[in-house]
Amino acid sequence: MQGCEAHIAIRNEARAFEEALPPDQRKELGQFFTGIPLGRVLAHLAVDGKTNSIFDPMAGSGDLLDAAHEAAIAHGAVLQRLDGLEVDVATAAICEKRLHRVCDPQDTTPHVVSGDAFSPATLESIARGGYDLVITNPPYVRYQSLNGRGDKVRRGLSAIVDQRLSGSAQEVWRALSNGYSGLADLSIPAWLLSALLVRPGGRLALVVPATWRSRAYADVIRYLLLRCFALELIVEDTQPGWFSDALVRTHLIVARRLPEDRAAEKLSIRASFPDALWVQVAPEAASSESLVGNAFPGHRSEAAFAEWCGKPKRPDVPGITFRAFSLEDEWRALRTQAAGRSWMKALEQSAPDLPLFAERSDAAASVPEALRDDLPEAFDGQVLCALDEAGVRVGQGLRTGCNRFFYLKLVEMNEDGTSWVETDPALDGRLLAVPTAALQPVLHRQADLEAWCKGLLPATRVLDLRSMVLPEDMDGLRSAVAHEFLPDGRLPAVMPEELAAYVREAGKTPFGSGERAQPIAALSAVKTNVRSARGGALPRFWYMLPDFMPRHLPQAFVPRIIHETPRVYANTQPAILIDANFSTFWTERKGWTPAGLAAFLNSSWCRAVMEATGTPLGGGALKLEAVHLRRMPVPHLAPETVKDLNNAGECAQDGESRRRIDRIVLRALLSGDPDDTEIDAFAERLNERRAAMGAGRQRGAA
Repeated sequence: MQGCEAHIAIRNEARAFEEALPPDQRKELGQFFTGIPLGRVLAHLAVDGKTNSIFDPMAGSGDLLDAAHEAAIAHGAVLQRLDGLEVDVATAAICEKRLHRVCDPQDTTPHVVSGDAFSPATLESIARGGYDLVITNPPYVRYQSLNGRGDKVRRGLSAIVDQRLSGSAQEVWRALSNGYSGLADLSIPAWLLSALLVRPGGRLALVVPATWRSRAYADVIRYLLLRCFALELIVEDTQPGWFSDALVRTHLIVARRLPEDRAAEKLSIRASFPDALWVQVAPEAASSESLVGNAFPGHRSEAAFAEWCGKPKRPDVPGITFRAFSLEDEWRALRTQAAGRSWMKALEQSAPDLPLFAERSDAAASVPEALRDDLPEAFDGQVLCALDEAGVRVGQGLRTGCNRFFYLKLVEMNEDGTSWVETDPALDGRLLAVPTAALQPVLHRQADLEAWCKGLLPATRVLDLRSMVLPEDMDGLRSAVAHEFLPDGRLPAVMPEELAAYVREAGKTPFGSGERAQPIAALSAVKTNVRSARGGALPRFWYMLPDFMPRHLPQAFVPRIIHETPRVYANTQPAILIDANFSTFWTERKGWTPAGLAAFLNSSWCRAVMEATGTPLGGGALKLEAVHLRRMPVPHLAPETVKDLNNAGECAQDGESRRRIDRIVLRALLSGDPDDTEIDAFAERLNERRAAMGAGRQRGAA
């Protein structure tokens, strides 16, 4: 068998192994295998002729190490170490078998260790001085799925920092390791670990979800790249993405670790930040053999792509676009967003504000990069602030913890004060008579919007039992009233027997799969409803939702998943409940009406910003989370301007009323006294840019 045939055979064996892994294991370990085509692209971007040592601390079945070894041969590099670490024993075994098969016997001997990457003992066999290249695809495991491992991971990472680093590098990594959010997924500590294993002057090369720049808990990573690395390149996929089963787009990141003396310098006192290169690769760039084979035909497509990225002048190629990524603006935006975080205070608090940062507003830097080329000369960044700073609060709609119990479908309202409702199929889909007072209408799904906009209430109802109790719970309530000296008049009513029987049965019904199945009353998001009597308040039981907050009854809302273009809806007056499928807006100060707030958020400016700052998903949709929306740069609006928007929002939303709204909002963003023609032209450019971005994320999704 020829060498190349042997390579194909072992790669096919590794792929078959991956496909045979149990889905639960892949989810628990965050195993999204890279694949050799994507590995080759990243490897050729990161490997050069001076690369002598390569390490993957989350090696999987060896895709990236295989690709990096192949790229090293192409670049004429002499590898002295090709090391891997993999937590799963069987996966580590197939990785080692693969690397031994693809490496020449006279080449370097691959070394693969099976163990926990966050255990100092596991890393004993790893090069102490760091590697020329650390290349990896960090595991993505949500914090909820870590099952208590999060604290162990943090302790292990901190111990590794103390053992392997010293001086200012140790100070930076220690602050970030101790300070990253407890809500962070496993990729954050994995990224921190991978980065510290790069020697000064070496490269870090990563396959990561695009959310690394939008999740608040990933700010530690953005800081690390700015402080300790020179970010060279970001490569982004478009639809359909490189990972068919991933929910968000993928980024390839290549960064070179700075010398110790350079990394010791606080970002606040750095005189300049060089731009990085941002490259977007569309499906049109690919061939059957390579992800960039159509853009760079031939047998060395990935190497040609890497050479193209390294050129100061790049010719046009099919399916690939590029732009400069300003690290100076990235620092300004990060400095504003993370100013209150403990790690930022520890690492930057004593640095003075030098002229570099005094001359321009931090807010101005928050304009999304995709919109900056469309700003007119009269644009005044000094008037910008984050939406939250403008007094508009952003949150998420109602989460019940178990919609199958708390959500019912209204069938008929009766004259006796009860309503017939249909329960969820998981609870037998029965008809049930419930007091109408215990049913609150809720806008549950986007499918309900069309009818709701025509004035029809959705059929979904929330079972609101805050004023009713099971008969067997009444004695405990009376004892609490006597003990807390509360008036008897505050006691809730006793549930009708038919409803009480349903609640009892539901409370014992297990939800979930296998060993993790639990009764509804014991579900983690439901049992928190239980509360003892305190502070003059009655006790509460699992079937009682917490009191509804402004985020549940907002003035305006927008779907969290956008399939076409962002559109904000004004809530009714009085407001109805809005489900967690929507991000919600409300104000704590007087002045805004729901119609006025929705009009403002539907301006050409706000919709373009939403499109530019949301997270594109794998199917071509856009995800708008509260964290994106709170940071939206908007103009400070005077009370008179708010009043104008309220009036404009009450009008039918035709073309003329939309122009009126845009003129109000965009005039606040421009200096001088712009005329309507200038403002209308600005609005048109924003709308064209938004449409282009929307078309880009949807390209190929069908």
